[in-house]
Formats: sequence, C-alpha cells, structure tokens
Amino acid sequence: MMDAVARERIRQQIAGAVAEIDLAQMAITRELTPAQRFQQMLSMIDFVEGIAAYRLQQRRPELSKMDALRLVRSRYAAP
Repeated sequence: MMDAVARERIRQQIAGAVAEIDLAQMAITRELTPAQRFQQMLSMIDFVEGIAAYRLQQRRPELSKMDALRLVRSRYAAP
C-alpha cells in the first residue's frame, strides 16, 4: 500500500502531465485515420531511438551510429 507522500507525488506527476496536453494537437490527432496515427507512432519511435542512440554515442564514442542504434533497439527486444 502506498503512503501519503508517494500518492501525493504521483498526483503531482499526473497533474503535470495533464497540464502539458495541447488541446489543439489532440483535436488534430482525432481527425487522423488509424493508418495516419500508426505512421505518427512509428515516427515518434524513430525520433526517440535516434536520440537514445546519439546519447549512447556521447558516452561511447567508439560506436558507429548504426551500432549505437542497434544497441538501443536490442535493449527492448524480446530475449
């Protein structure tokens, strides 16, 4: 069972996340077809993987861009 401090912290995190929602963007997203939403999701995944690979290369400069991306992707692959 969570204590009051943990519940309050979660409440604050949820409130912060809700405050960041862009209502105009949500309206645009509602108009997308399922295929367009899927493409948007793939684009976001590609973007985040690219950032993660870049940050990994910053810590391990011996890695090529492709090796860093492979490591990022393999981290979340099923065993």
